[in-house]
Amino acid sequence: TDGRSRARRRGTVRGPPSARRGRRARATMPITASDQAFLQLLAQRKVMTESEAQESMDAVGQQLGSFGEDGGLRATIVALNKKLALQDLQIRGYYAGTSDAPVIYMALVNLASDDIAKAQGDTLSENEVETLKRLLAVLGGADDDTVEYEALRKERGKLGPGAFDAFCADLVEKRWLNRDHDNITYGPRSYLELSDVLRTHGADVPQMVNY
Repeated sequence: TDGRSRARRRGTVRGPPSARRGRRARATMPITASDQAFLQLLAQRKVMTESEAQESMDAVGQQLGSFGEDGGLRATIVALNKKLALQDLQIRGYYAGTSDAPVIYMALVNLASDDIAKAQGDTLSENEVETLKRLLAVLGGADDDTVEYEALRKERGKLGPGAFDAFCADLVEKRWLNRDHDNITYGPRSYLELSDVLRTHGADVPQMVNY
């Protein structure tokens, strides 16, 4: 009896070498130079709209070559997420704006960091972590998840007024909070990276985009 017949009896027929090579190539899916350049841009900017992401991909593609996906932006992001899965990273998006003028925000999310302290990369002091937790809870309990800045300053905990102002400015810059004149609400990264935390506070978390 030949080797192939023995393999059939054992249930281990492997297929021709070309098919095995194809399966290995699909399994590894290495991150290309174009992928890396786009991911660096997304990480540096913290948050992008889909239109901004498309512009960035077009610019990267002109310099380093195409991303190899024919289905447009979302197909490219789906392919990127498959490559990022082993690194516990994922590009997430959510719907914002209005039904007449929808906007989709996206960010690169660390799936291994699902609490407030880790989401900031362990850069926060203990007092800052406690203050941020308080701010997220207060916003979730407010109408439209929005609080006036002066009212929010009363929730600064152990931070002094100047330290609190600097801390809030940093949270706005890094897109954890959004400030519109004197009103503070959740920023895109809070929705994308801390959605479970926000839900525990009764916040209205927007619909997510599945990439």
